[in-house]
Amino acid sequence: MKKSSDTSSDLDCRRDCDENGDRFRLLAAGQFALLAATWPLWTSQTVFPQVPLISFAGRIPRSFEWSLLALLPISLGFMSFAKKTNIRRLACLLMGVWTFGLACIDQHRLQPWAWQFMILSVVFATASATMATAFWRWLVIGIYAWSAWSKMDHDFCVDHGPFLLDGFCKSIGLTNGIKPWPDPIRFGMAAAIPAFELLVAFGLCWRKTRIFAVVGAAIMHVSLLFALGPFGHGHQPGVLVWNVFFLVQNWWLFCHGRNRATVLQMDDSIRRGTRDRIGNSFAGLVVVAVMVWPLFEPFGLCDHWPAWAVYAAKPERVTVLLDEADVAKLPERMKRYLRTPRAHDDWYPLRLDRWSLDAVYAPIYPQDRFQVGVALGLARDFHLNQIQIVIESPANGWTGKRTVKQYAGLEAIAKLADSYRCNGRPR
Repeated sequence: MKKSSDTSSDLDCRRDCDENGDRFRLLAAGQFALLAATWPLWTSQTVFPQVPLISFAGRIPRSFEWSLLALLPISLGFMSFAKKTNIRRLACLLMGVWTFGLACIDQHRLQPWAWQFMILSVVFATASATMATAFWRWLVIGIYAWSAWSKMDHDFCVDHGPFLLDGFCKSIGLTNGIKPWPDPIRFGMAAAIPAFELLVAFGLCWRKTRIFAVVGAAIMHVSLLFALGPFGHGHQPGVLVWNVFFLVQNWWLFCHGRNRATVLQMDDSIRRGTRDRIGNSFAGLVVVAVMVWPLFEPFGLCDHWPAWAVYAAKPERVTVLLDEADVAKLPERMKRYLRTPRAHDDWYPLRLDRWSLDAVYAPIYPQDRFQVGVALGLARDFHLNQIQIVIESPANGWTGKRTVKQYAGLEAIAKLADSYRCNGRPR
């Protein structure tokens, strides 16, 4: 009987090690694919202003920044190919540290997927194999739930929602998109998007509904790939790759082998080892903190993307305005991002969002302080003197109304940049 028990224990240990390796390899593959898809963002580039998260990070030598970037693929390599779990854990933690360091140098790098991977790096480094999987599931459920909540407002139903629907319709051959649809139909179909996403989040919580939720999530991500892909709105690959990662991640987490078990489970190693208990408790606290933090977004104590407000319309809007004299100073490559002035207005709006997608292959960080810093960097790089910015507050959830403030001149914009809790000045 003793020999049989030992054999069973060895088999369980080998199975946990194999699944542990699969987890690390999946995370490493996702990180590598997204780094490759958005590679200019992670280099020490000068084509788009960098805005450090904390002011002193702007004084870090660029050689140090390149060193952090070089260490990332090394860590990913150890996560994928190291034989010992402890080495994989250390490499995973270091991957999160290098990513966080690069994000401190430029907060534009706090893309939603980078934030997710930083959290998982801590969870994988500290929790046991079984509990790491369970915490990963809860993190995914939280992402879906908060993402859905961020879209449940008037602006999404009249702006971003119809934009996604229009891209999907065009991708399947409806050249007119949603233009022929009556306004109530557009609004209702857009409102159904976050409602469906919230149902996915709830469905993932229970074993009996999980398979339906995984299928629903797959439908949602494939639809986004159509809407934002080359046959839809033609967005850069980074957004598309993260959706593909979610397709693979969800199947592995909720449908693959042992992972079909209950969402939160305990294994013998947790009850036996003090180290496992401490590590699991710490990882659990990290995941709980990350899931609770978005509650403070309306008070300005959590940024929009760490609150999982992806594809949301409610964040504040920043518009950069240039007069004709400053427009003349821009190189030709920059003038394509100018929009036509409104009637009886001599100020040209500059599309920072399109500039970001073209320059660093990634969506612009939606926080107003970051975009104020970008405006200051733009003025510095091209010697602009009469720049203005207009900031529209986050939209009212029921009416979509926003308050508008305008800041004219470099002195006023610089003063605004200094008023934020985190850094708002360019590197």
